[in-house]
Amino acid sequence: MNPFFSRGARSGVMAVSLVLAGGYVEAAPVQRFMLVIGANSAGADRPKLRYAVSDAERFARVLVELGGVTRANEIVLRQPTLQELTAAFDLLHARVSDVRRASGSQGRTEVLVYYSGHADEQGLLIGDDRYSYRALRTRLDQIPADVRMAVLDACASGAFTRIKSGRTRPAFLIDESADMRGHAFLTSSAATEAAQESDRIRASYFTHYLVSGFRGAADLSGDGKVTLNEAYQFAFQETLGRTVDTKSGPQHPSYDISLSGTGDVVMTDVRQTSATLVLPSELEGRFFVRNAAQELIVELYKPLGRPVELGVEAGTYEVRGEIRKFSMVAKANVSDGSTFVLEPRQFGPATSEATRRRGAHAAPYAVAGRNRIDLRFGTWRVADDESTAAGVYTRDVYTRDLVAGAQYTRYVDERLAVTFGIEAAGAESGASVGPDGVFAGTSDLLAFRIGARWNPWGQHRSADAMKPFFAASIGPVLGASSGSYVGNGNLFAGTRADSAVGGHVGAGIDFHVARWLSVGVSGGYNWMLDFAEPIGRRDNYSGPQLSVNIGWLFGGPH
Repeated sequence: MNPFFSRGARSGVMAVSLVLAGGYVEAAPVQRFMLVIGANSAGADRPKLRYAVSDAERFARVLVELGGVTRANEIVLRQPTLQELTAAFDLLHARVSDVRRASGSQGRTEVLVYYSGHADEQGLLIGDDRYSYRALRTRLDQIPADVRMAVLDACASGAFTRIKSGRTRPAFLIDESADMRGHAFLTSSAATEAAQESDRIRASYFTHYLVSGFRGAADLSGDGKVTLNEAYQFAFQETLGRTVDTKSGPQHPSYDISLSGTGDVVMTDVRQTSATLVLPSELEGRFFVRNAAQELIVELYKPLGRPVELGVEAGTYEVRGEIRKFSMVAKANVSDGSTFVLEPRQFGPATSEATRRRGAHAAPYAVAGRNRIDLRFGTWRVADDESTAAGVYTRDVYTRDLVAGAQYTRYVDERLAVTFGIEAAGAESGASVGPDGVFAGTSDLLAFRIGARWNPWGQHRSADAMKPFFAASIGPVLGASSGSYVGNGNLFAGTRADSAVGGHVGAGIDFHVARWLSVGVSGGYNWMLDFAEPIGRRDNYSGPQLSVNIGWLFGGPH
């Protein structure tokens, strides 16, 4: 397995709140309501997340398929405004209140709120606004439900537990009796740690493993039901294990819990799904289950001797296993209403799989998906110095070889970028006499170039502030001169302009002094085809170039 990379700019955690106003009675009818929020953006000063919205969609889908949430009781918000979030809480409160009035004391109501996006120590960041943790806790307390749960997968949301003095502790244990009351706030990492998301799993770690647990990977008892405790334990162990070796470091859980009595909440029932995929007891190893669209829907380590039933939709699945240090793969066609048992003999050899922190401070020098505008200054010298060449006589002449320009760079990924630049150079001024003619006046050049840059270190060293590169570009070169020229059978006085095709090849290095600022040096060779008529005393200005630049970077990570 290739090591994961740290995801530029996201510190995040997960909180689960559970408030039980009444006892848990399994035989009683249950209505579960769900509000799910996903927000990739949180203002211009924070990097755009990649998987917050898709995390929310995956979480909602598994609770509808296996968690007893009907479509009528589901509210999903994608990149909402603060006003839309407030309205959604009002709607959730009204729906629960209506059900409670209609049912009286019969049955039980449950509310589940999930948020994936940016946050800080004070609250959730909704666009350019903040929804405080205290306001969130107040809204949860006001909803007249028997069971209230909240899952927060966001930057610094470990501060949510500090409202009740939460601290890092070992994972708790709860049995399944029916008299538990109180609350519990759980987080996927300490408030000082960063939660991470991974391009390999295309999700944040904690949400990915929590959803995997909901689909049956966390069902340690083998009864087909996944409790809140089982799902949390599974997500805790997998998240910690998979982040130990990342650049951002391991994530540890913390919680604030105050419970009386005992009990647990069943989050999903695998038997409710339309199809079941079974990993039998004789299989052992880490398994990855992808659907036909190659979305990773379940990841787990399966021990020897215990079968695992996974609740899935009907369809075709690819199951990859790391079994005894070998990568094996199998196909499973699971039909509606059926159970598909994946036997060991169905696996064959497989061919030979980076993270991103949720927050503003992870991999600050990563450039994938970002933009840069450079101001460039340097020298553009012709291949030889005409003022000292043999047979050349000058009077009040100097070569004006200064070059200045601007360049736009779009980073496709950490290694590859496309560029568009404009550079202006003063060629010469004064009077000169030589074998190729006599010129008195001034001449200037203007080059337009489109090209590419390649960083050989980019793939594995995206966090480095120093970024070397090779560059190549091509485009038109415009020349203009004003003055008089006699030579090679030509006599001309006045102004003249012409164009030719030219290019540049070279290398350089950029030094990123901040996420938004870089300085660099580069050198290379400018080549061009001849002008049809001389510009100044020359028809070709090929030669070496040396430049320094200062760049401003903007835009979120790719």
